[in-house]
Amino acid sequence: MERPAVIGRTVQETDIWLKELRNEMRIDNPDTAYAALRAVLHELRDRLTINEAAQLAAQLPMLICGIYFDGWKPAVNPTRVRTLQGFLDGVRDKAPGHRELDPNWATRCVFALLARHVAPGEIEEVIQSLPQELRALWPGRGDAGGLSHAAGAMRDIEKQPASRVEAGQKQS
Repeated sequence: MERPAVIGRTVQETDIWLKELRNEMRIDNPDTAYAALRAVLHELRDRLTINEAAQLAAQLPMLICGIYFDGWKPAVNPTRVRTLQGFLDGVRDKAPGHRELDPNWATRCVFALLARHVAPGEIEEVIQSLPQELRALWPGRGDAGGLSHAAGAMRDIEKQPASRVEAGQKQS
């Protein structure tokens, strides 16, 4: 089936972003990478003013922009929850069926992906609109300690049989 070139281009760009995210997160499962991207984008979007959310969206590939806006309710944004834990809980809640997802690691990786692909001025505006403790999750803004450990833990969880992950058991 033929499709317009613009559609092919956005599918290709989205594939590139998801592959980069899988590499950043050090995971093999494309569904987990998609869940992380979607959950973090939604949680970030819901923390931004309507204008800032729209400005960020303008920098995203068309398909990722659609993911970003899916289910958006601008009348209730930005949300009142402004803590790091509230943000991470929101990421977890927005990735149902992906208990293997570490929301802190996923957020750091998606923020790194955005920082590589979105204009630095726009990223700076987004960062400045966030509370201080959330800013630390962006590359070069906070303590990077524990990232390698988190990546290793994520890989270990992915290698476990699904029944062991659901039961919350670790594989030795």
